[in-house]
Formats: sequence, C-alpha cells, structure tokens
Amino acid sequence: MLSKQSIRKEHTIYLNGKLLEKDEMIEISKEFSEKEEQRLRKMLQQGGKIKLQGNVYEIKKSGSKVRNSRGEFESPTKLKKPEDWE
Repeated sequence: MLSKQSIRKEHTIYLNGKLLEKDEMIEISKEFSEKEEQRLRKMLQQGGKIKLQGNVYEIKKSGSKVRNSRGEFESPTKLKKPEDWE
C-alpha cells in the first residue's frame, strides 16, 4: 500500500484520463500486488503511463528540480570550469 509521503505534491495522477486525489490513489493501491506497487512507485519517480489491473494510470511530474540521495535539490548540470560551459 502506498503512503501519503510516497505521493508528493509534484505528482499529478490520472486514472483513465480523470484526475485522482491523493487519498483516492492510496485507497486504490490497497488492492495492488507487491509487484504492481513496485512498478507504480517507479513511475512516481520518473513519470509516464502504466497499466495496472486493466486501468491506465498517467503520472505527470511538475517542476524540473531533481533531488539527490540526501533529499537536497540539485541543478541539472554541474559545471566546474568555465571551459566546460562551451
């Protein structure tokens, strides 16, 4: 089962084209097998479409900020020298 922390405010989830609320998604996830839940968690990380139990889930991520392993936001590229900018 998904927890409230696993669905962040940067995620927008659609079920068969209709917008889902966080609580609705958590209720639906109670019926998922362990493998289906793992696939959904992966899609929450990267976004995209997934079909589970005959339903199509579309996950859109807003914002382009990326978190590192420490949970801090990092820039998309890290350039160290001015000559690397070209």
